[in-house]
Amino acid sequence: MIKKITLSLAVAALAITAKAQDYTPLKQIIGDDFYIGVAINPNQVSGNEDTKTILHNFTTITAENAMKPAGIIQADGSYNFTDADKIVNFAKENGLKMRGHTLCWHASIPRNYMKNADGTDLTKEELYAKHEKYIKAVFEHFPSDVVIYWDVVNEALNDGENEGRYRERSEWYRICGPEFISWAFKTARKYAPANVKLYYNDYNLVDPVKREKCYLMLKELVDSGVPIDGVGMQAHWSMDVTPAQIEESINRFASLGLDVQITEFDLTVYNSIHPPKASERQIVKYTLPYDVVEKAQADAYASYFKVLHENRDKISSVIFWNVNDASSWLGRGFAIRGRLDYPLLFDRENKPKAPFFSIENYYKSLK
Repeated sequence: MIKKITLSLAVAALAITAKAQDYTPLKQIIGDDFYIGVAINPNQVSGNEDTKTILHNFTTITAENAMKPAGIIQADGSYNFTDADKIVNFAKENGLKMRGHTLCWHASIPRNYMKNADGTDLTKEELYAKHEKYIKAVFEHFPSDVVIYWDVVNEALNDGENEGRYRERSEWYRICGPEFISWAFKTARKYAPANVKLYYNDYNLVDPVKREKCYLMLKELVDSGVPIDGVGMQAHWSMDVTPAQIEESINRFASLGLDVQITEFDLTVYNSIHPPKASERQIVKYTLPYDVVEKAQADAYASYFKVLHENRDKISSVIFWNVNDASSWLGRGFAIRGRLDYPLLFDRENKPKAPFFSIENYYKSLK
């Protein structure tokens, strides 16, 4: 059962017939609250309908995959910036700022990157030296007047209450221990221009258990003088997430003097991104007409933006995780093959949906 979000914003009567650009841009609706961003891929900067939607609505962009280590580091150890440069050049040409994603992530490591030729692990010192070379190359390559934020470490924490704080099975942790996090920030700061801000980024930070794990880790980093500027709260949420949870997390992290960014924002129409049983991942299941949940999703988005607006002094950026339902990782059948999801503000034809207009109506109500 989809949880009903109660927010008195009328969206049922909205006629979702606007074509691309026949509506008030999202960036104009949001105004000066914070940067409003979107993750994109190189195919979306070629002048197609996705390109038009990006330029009409957003003030920042993030490379969805092209700036991850596995997207740049080649099998022979060389670096290929081609796809990343397409996106960075697009940003520069159109006056957009960028968020670099990401320098250290266990799920984006080229095959055998952390191993010797004989298959044994590199030592901690060898890995640090190797990846420092990479971090240096990244900051020397990308223009700091365009790429002004970087996710330095991504998803280093466990979720569950009965699990330890860190992902101990990750290769970063296994070789280096938890100190790799402070090492990564110190190394990034060594090479990043002064204007570039450095972030820790993770998902599920509205969950009280993981929130506290993240808070304690960040507090230790701040207290020990590690150069960290902020935290990215990935917003891969379901409608069970409450506005109160979001506000509590924002305030908890901001209390450390850290900037908060809402990253990877999308809102599944299902109770969970993942099916309840692993066996169900291969079953076409849970498909439903979008109009069944359209208003609930619209109300949820509006309630979340109410919290974000009211806490805009603590938030510098809100970033959606791709442009429309067709390009979304969720819309492409994540977890359950063939399952349709409708997580973003624009439909598969780049038309704004009820959630878009619910956000617009909320901002209109403030005037």
